[in-house]
Amino acid sequence: MINFVSIGEVKSPYQDHEQIPRQPDIEAEGEFILEIKPEYSEALKGLEKYDYLIVIFYLNQLDKKELELVINPTYSSSNQKRGLFATRTPNRPNKIGLSTVGLKYIDENKIYITGIDAIDGTPILDIKPYYKSLDSKEESYNYNKDNIIIYTDGACYNNPGPGAYAAIILDEDKEIEITGFEPSTTNNRMELQAVIEALKVVRKNKKIVLYSDSNYVVKGINDWIKNWKKRGWKTSSNKAVKNKDLWERLDEEISKKNVHLKKVKAHSGDEYNEKVDSLAKEEIDKNIN
Repeated sequence: MINFVSIGEVKSPYQDHEQIPRQPDIEAEGEFILEIKPEYSEALKGLEKYDYLIVIFYLNQLDKKELELVINPTYSSSNQKRGLFATRTPNRPNKIGLSTVGLKYIDENKIYITGIDAIDGTPILDIKPYYKSLDSKEESYNYNKDNIIIYTDGACYNNPGPGAYAAIILDEDKEIEITGFEPSTTNNRMELQAVIEALKVVRKNKKIVLYSDSNYVVKGINDWIKNWKKRGWKTSSNKAVKNKDLWERLDEEISKKNVHLKKVKAHSGDEYNEKVDSLAKEEIDKNIN
């Protein structure tokens, strides 16, 4: 037997499961409180400095249903059946819920939060502070055998001037580096060239998640290029699109593959973003010295 002790209960406007959102709502309407038993008040010291909390609670009012180890598409975001542990359904072997919630303030033994997906009166089992460095994981890991992860970057000295591009392709257990140099170019052209050259290397029919720290590249592909093509490669101000030759080549490469472009913040500590930045600059230095 495994026994748990309740440390308090949730106070929320939700009186039944029909009212509860699928996930905690940061902008939920109403008052949400984690009311902790007075004997645990001392354990709350220092908690007020955190922006978010991880709350573990017991779904004591959840109706017992026949457990489905394989969940049909009705309960998942995909069109295929998934195993129970690959879903967020509350109908689980143990009726335990876990939510990350925003912390407003603490008044004695009451923790005022932004919202939680729990019925009023739900017993609380534990509270932990949310650490971004520990609990927020980047998508750059290289263990997903279904996707190919690509990081790209471009660099240029003096802009225009000597420039280079770099890309890293992560495919299962392989890590492929690509670099190239141009004696006279611009930073934007090198950002585009990096994506083009990386996509040319990928031959497999897999989803490609490509990370770039260039707004020019990401917004160009995700937002601008459709209208550029409709207007005959003209901007909204009826000017010719700069670097049209590279945009056309990039558009052609993307049309052949299942590519999802995502923005990554530059120089934010992301391992592979930092690595492609260094590779591009090293390529310039190697060719001008």
